[in-house]
Amino acid sequence: MESKRLIGLSLAFVVLALGAMSLWSYVTDDTWIHLRYAQNLLERGEYAFNPGDPTYGSTSPLWVFSLVFLLKLGLAPLVAARVLGLIVGAAKLIVAERLLVRFPVPASWRLWLLLLIALDAWFLRWTMSGMETPLAELLMLVLLGPIAASGPIAWVAWGATWGLGSLARPEIALLAPCALPWLLWLQRRRHPGRSAVASLAKVALGWLMVVGPWLIYAQSVFGRMIPGTAAAKSYPLQLTPSEVIEYLARTVQQLAAVQGILWIAFVVVALGFWIDRRRGLAGGDGKTFGPRALALGAVAATWLVVLVGGYSVKQVWTISRYVSPLIAPMLLAMATLGGAMLRRQGSRGRLGRGVTATAVVLALLINGWLLMVKVRPYATIFSEGVHDCYYATGEWLRDSTPPDAVIAALDIGAIGYASERRILDLAGLVSPDARALGLEMGFQQMVESGRWLDLGTPGYFFDRTPGEPRWVDRTVRGVRFELLDTCGIDGVGLAEAGVWTYALYKLERDDPIR
Repeated sequence: MESKRLIGLSLAFVVLALGAMSLWSYVTDDTWIHLRYAQNLLERGEYAFNPGDPTYGSTSPLWVFSLVFLLKLGLAPLVAARVLGLIVGAAKLIVAERLLVRFPVPASWRLWLLLLIALDAWFLRWTMSGMETPLAELLMLVLLGPIAASGPIAWVAWGATWGLGSLARPEIALLAPCALPWLLWLQRRRHPGRSAVASLAKVALGWLMVVGPWLIYAQSVFGRMIPGTAAAKSYPLQLTPSEVIEYLARTVQQLAAVQGILWIAFVVVALGFWIDRRRGLAGGDGKTFGPRALALGAVAATWLVVLVGGYSVKQVWTISRYVSPLIAPMLLAMATLGGAMLRRQGSRGRLGRGVTATAVVLALLINGWLLMVKVRPYATIFSEGVHDCYYATGEWLRDSTPPDAVIAALDIGAIGYASERRILDLAGLVSPDARALGLEMGFQQMVESGRWLDLGTPGYFFDRTPGEPRWVDRTVRGVRFELLDTCGIDGVGLAEAGVWTYALYKLERDDPIR
């Protein structure tokens, strides 16, 4: 490896290491869901949150399998999750560096682009959270490999990567094939005689080799091939313009927070190129964009439209980790296309180069500010809340309730892991009956009405509310709620300010159901 490349990669690793130091204590409740699945898989040989009740409630089987490997080596649960995040995050930076060398990106930009990828606040946040997000980001970049390569496309390997992505994040199962038309177009440009049908057959073979055994297992054990999270976190197709725009704006905002200034620079470069082209001043022979640049831009744009549009029409309340896998592909596409336009403009592209350089510096500063001023304080406060509220309540339940006790909860990860008790998941991720009822009448209505009590009366209920405890001394559907304890967490999301109250109730059935 050239010394310049080695220096750039080393700097990117330094950024990753500094991010890890600043966010080492970060943990989410969903991290504990993965760890609970990994624990039961390691100790009982079953893919289950509640022992003896296998369910497809974890978004990322591949992440769970990887955690099992590290737990088997003797790592503590949270250490295993963080180490796995660091390993995958480092692998992502290595792949990004290789792509930057192979794509037609101006050589002087490569270091800065790699630093932008490394300092991306969402990447650092979720890499240290113990969640599967960096794995999804890594595999999305690997899927771009055939565009950067100059030889024949290894279709079986690409299909296998698609399969791994499908087991890392369900969205990749849909996004990856959206790139196929552009990859086949690129193959036709490079190797006109190769059969598209044969290529697709190889892709299918690679995908089935990886995903096929899991799908057979999932259908036979869970009775479904799609994770419960896909149903529990979305709603029926919605085409009402006002509602679609609301969800669209939130999703775009997640991307713009870390990359918006770069979008502005790209638009300035594109407008400058278009104006010069109209005036006949964009000199040079040949086409502005080569096949690789066009294919990369088309794939990134397609992924953006499909993912953002899909979340909007399905009314998914997005958080940054849902869109984080798009950030690096979009950056690579903008750099490749923008670089091609500036090369064609020659000396007339001074304004575009100046705007681009300024935008890169500002983007680095914005992400650094976002990380240290927003993400880090939130991560510290929230992680303390997860431990002191969720996990501590789970430990009390473990020490104070019979082994066969059932706890109903909205946030199930830490309380389920710490309590070692069966959980009735009112968000429907690991409790199929609750998911079916929630989809039928709406999850909020199901919880507020107490209809979930018809699924069986748990012994305890761990509720979440933005105000005062809402079930104190109430009798609902013949079940009396006795308040045992409360705790609070200051904000359950980076943009959701305010203290949320968590209340633990003991439930006793004293009247006939009414």
